[in-house]
Amino acid sequence: MAKKRNYAENLFKEGSELFNSWRKSFDASADYRPGADARAAKANKQQKAAQGQFLGALLQGRRYDKKGKQK
Repeated sequence: MAKKRNYAENLFKEGSELFNSWRKSFDASADYRPGADARAAKANKQQKAAQGQFLGALLQGRRYDKKGKQK
């Protein structure tokens, strides 16, 4: 039972990180101020990394630390 709970907690954590990175990417893409393209590219890269971590957690049960390194 504890294993399922840890899996669900990890999945929730990765899902919330994915949502937050998607939101930042969306906001950066709509920006028009100078330097917006660079900020949008950085946000998109972070969003793709968060998406990969979420899929790894969902499909393979992987866990990641705060720096994005696999445990």
